[in-house]
Amino acid sequence: MLGWWRGWWQRPDQFDWFSAYLRDRGLQVRWRMATFVFTVLLVAVPVVMVGSPAGPGGPLQTWIVIGASASALAASLLWLFRWPSRAQSLAYSTVCSVSIAAGCLAIQDPYAGLMGCTMFAAIGGFVAYFHALAHVVANLVVALSCATINAVRILVETDDIRIVAGSAALVLGLNLGVPFGIHTLVHSLHIDLRDSDRDPLTGLLNRRSFYNMVRDLIAARRQVNTPVNVTMVDLDDFKLLNDTHGHAVGDAALVSVAAVLQEHTEPGTVLGRLGGEEFVIADVDAAARHAITAERIRRGIAATPFQITASFGICSTTVAAGAEIDHPGFLDRLIQAADAAMYQSKRAGGNRVVHDRLDIPG
Repeated sequence: MLGWWRGWWQRPDQFDWFSAYLRDRGLQVRWRMATFVFTVLLVAVPVVMVGSPAGPGGPLQTWIVIGASASALAASLLWLFRWPSRAQSLAYSTVCSVSIAAGCLAIQDPYAGLMGCTMFAAIGGFVAYFHALAHVVANLVVALSCATINAVRILVETDDIRIVAGSAALVLGLNLGVPFGIHTLVHSLHIDLRDSDRDPLTGLLNRRSFYNMVRDLIAARRQVNTPVNVTMVDLDDFKLLNDTHGHAVGDAALVSVAAVLQEHTEPGTVLGRLGGEEFVIADVDAAARHAITAERIRRGIAATPFQITASFGICSTTVAAGAEIDHPGFLDRLIQAADAAMYQSKRAGGNRVVHDRLDIPG
């Protein structure tokens, strides 16, 4: 049980892959507009209560409500113009959470304040789509703190334990069920997408799934400087093998090469087939260790019974801690550099490994 919880807690956030998922399906603009409209409606709730007997209790509370609403509205304006970065998305959700807390505590009717805590569930749902479990829990802690304060106020004023218990159960149910349900659903969707995008012949990842997995691999280590290596593998004279022995033998050779890649790489290495006789390898190991692995794979391919060899091109780089990576452009540049190195290997006669390095500005 403890191991399951630790694994859930340590999952990387979902911002990069879910943003890419929405972008690939043309849904980012809709999400941006929906987020902005949702925020406008959210900030309007405490503002329209100004002047109401249940609303803010005095000038100070009124200014707190207006300031909180204005802050959340300002944070949402970014969504009108472009898709935010991870840091901007977190800043938006934090401002909204604090603004809801300020509104719920500033109004003088504690029951209205307690019911206002249901709005934390909506922000928690947003966080659950894009960010890590720790951020979902942080929003829940703020929600429960505000709900507890208002519940105590109701109990002091009315001494009605039943209305307090019923209202608190509603707030707790929404703030647990909505965010954590969404978080689990999106994680399950991620697993299904990852596992379904595989090359039917070799079982390796196809191009889209390879890109997604490498993005996740880098995101999981974004708090430290991360070495990233990409190797392009292209079989030498593969057309000759197909023409001489037939496509069935060629397919068997591709399956054999995939088995060699899996045999000589560590768990966590991302393996893909980009098409034809082209394979790709990515890991976050030291460049020297990655080169040793590539050499083992080269010898393993040469030792298969199909009498084939392969040309290898390696490109290595280092991603600085906390750097915002441009996906998929970053991986495109790595693959292009590795591909160029691989063609140098081919021009030199094949069956060898050529190294290159990509320096990331800043």
